[in-house]
Amino acid sequence: MNRGYVGGKRQREAERDRKKKDKQDRLQRNRDLRARGIDPGEPEPGDVDANKLPEIPLEQIEIGVAARPRHNRTGPTKLFVGGLSWDTTTDDLRNAFLKFGPVSDVAVVLDRATGRSRGFGFVTFEAAVDAGEAIKAMNGAELDGRTLKVNAAEAR
Repeated sequence: MNRGYVGGKRQREAERDRKKKDKQDRLQRNRDLRARGIDPGEPEPGDVDANKLPEIPLEQIEIGVAARPRHNRTGPTKLFVGGLSWDTTTDDLRNAFLKFGPVSDVAVVLDRATGRSRGFGFVTFEAAVDAGEAIKAMNGAELDGRTLKVNAAEAR
């Protein structure tokens, strides 16, 4: 009974093993290329050898620490205000900080269950310079009988 095979069982097994080995070699090569930052896709036109890395002149290599991004010193700045009294409202907080410059947003954080202040809030100034002045003047100041802690709000 002929099932369309050319050769015997050993030849088919050898061919299957060869294909498996070729696939493993190809996968390993792609992993190595990705580890070096090279896309293992098709070689670009004009490439003589797809395995050869591009040459970079020594003068173009810079060693050092990357520069930190500059902070926006002119845009809106959000401040954290801690140590608020439970009786302090959003309007009270706004009025306390308005003397330092235009305020774009004020929020006193409320407890969901009781509806009263959780003891902290946020004030957003339109200008970072005004926010800096507010931090200097209001950190340690009293509002509604409580000492405030004021600093720049940190991102979550």
